[in-house]
Amino acid sequence: MVLESNETNNCLVISFNSPKTSNSISADDWKELKEKIKEFEKSDSKYLVLNRVNDNFSSGAQLAENLNASMEDVSEASKMLWECKKPVIAVVDGVCAGAASNMILLSDFIIATPETRFIEVFARRGLVVDFSGSWILPRIIGVQKAKELMMTATEINGNTLNDYGVLYKLVEKPDLDSELDNLVGLLDKQSFISICMIKDQIRKGLNTNFDESLSNETDNQNSRFVHSDVMEGMSAFVEKRQPEYKNTLDE
Repeated sequence: MVLESNETNNCLVISFNSPKTSNSISADDWKELKEKIKEFEKSDSKYLVLNRVNDNFSSGAQLAENLNASMEDVSEASKMLWECKKPVIAVVDGVCAGAASNMILLSDFIIATPETRFIEVFARRGLVVDFSGSWILPRIIGVQKAKELMMTATEINGNTLNDYGVLYKLVEKPDLDSELDNLVGLLDKQSFISICMIKDQIRKGLNTNFDESLSNETDNQNSRFVHSDVMEGMSAFVEKRQPEYKNTLDE
């Protein structure tokens, strides 16, 4: 098992630490990832951070293992990450390949370096795309570009990812941690339940029509009008101060 985790600054930080294999992910790690996401959802931590280590993010699944035995875990981990109620942040450098490339796409914010090496490597290995990549990548960069990256297994760098509109921020290697801190600080100034509900609205909106999405917005906004965060936000605006919101999902 190579998955490591620690809690800091309201964040649960997860990384895959295997220097000899560019942080490849074992079968047991997929099971552990599911457990960590489940624990995170129930915890007081506000943000899930998928972090690089050893100057790499991850080379994806360990191909030396029997992947058939773990594919159910891979798919379940993907679903849990996508449906995570709280914000997910990916901090990326170096190799980011295979399932790991799709893992970062399911996050809400991606901070990466120009040296990032993003590759949907599956076809090169005689495999097909997993970790929901064939669903999420076309929705981010368009069908034709997604086909190009997945069917030709073309490697692109952080600059190209940024040009495709995939990244939250492109930064130099020494600035990754400070940019993460800046993002967490920015999110901490907002109503936590609001940003989590907005995340949910966007996620559901990808699978609904206009009227259904509008109805969801209406219901959610009506619930905001009676929430204490709204009163605090309005008072802070009138009093010209920073609001002090609750850091919980529930009243």
